[in-house]
Amino acid sequence: MASSSSVPELAIQDTKGTSTQQEASAYEIKGKTMSLEEWELTVQVERPVDFASLLHHGCDIKEFYESQDLIHYFNMLNGLTYENLVKHLWVRTSVYDKHAAKLEESEKVLIDPSLEGKTREEMGLEPFVDTEIRSSIMGVPVFINQEIIAYVIGRASKGNF
Repeated sequence: MASSSSVPELAIQDTKGTSTQQEASAYEIKGKTMSLEEWELTVQVERPVDFASLLHHGCDIKEFYESQDLIHYFNMLNGLTYENLVKHLWVRTSVYDKHAAKLEESEKVLIDPSLEGKTREEMGLEPFVDTEIRSSIMGVPVFINQEIIAYVIGRASKGNF
C-alpha cells in the first residue's frame, strides 16, 4: 500500500454555519507542561447543578434557565466525564496569549534576523486572534478559546461579561 506525505484537508464549519477547507495539522507529540504525572491527578466528578435537589429545598430556578435555553448546557455539565482524557489534556496544557505570540515572533527573528519587522503571516506564523488553551490528546492538537466554548454551549461569543 502506498503512503502519502501530504497533509489532509478538513472541512471546518464555523459558528455561522459556513464551511471552509483547512489543512489539517499533523500529529503533535506535546510534552507535559506541569510536574505532575497523569495518575497523580484526581478528577472530581459530580453534578454541578442538581435542579431536583434545589426544588426539594424550595429553590425552583430551572424555569429561568429553560427560558434562556440553557438546559442543554447543564445536561452537558451533568453528563459523562472521560477522566483519562481530562488528565491527559491538562498535564499538557499551555495558555497561548499575546505574550506567547510575541515570544514566538522573537524566536523566529532570533533564528532568521531578516524577519525583523515583518508580520506574523510573512514569518510563516498563524495570526494571533485571541487567547487560547492549547494541548493535545494522543497526538491530536486541541485548541480551546472563547468562541469554541460559546459554540458548545449555544451562545454568542460576544457581549457583556
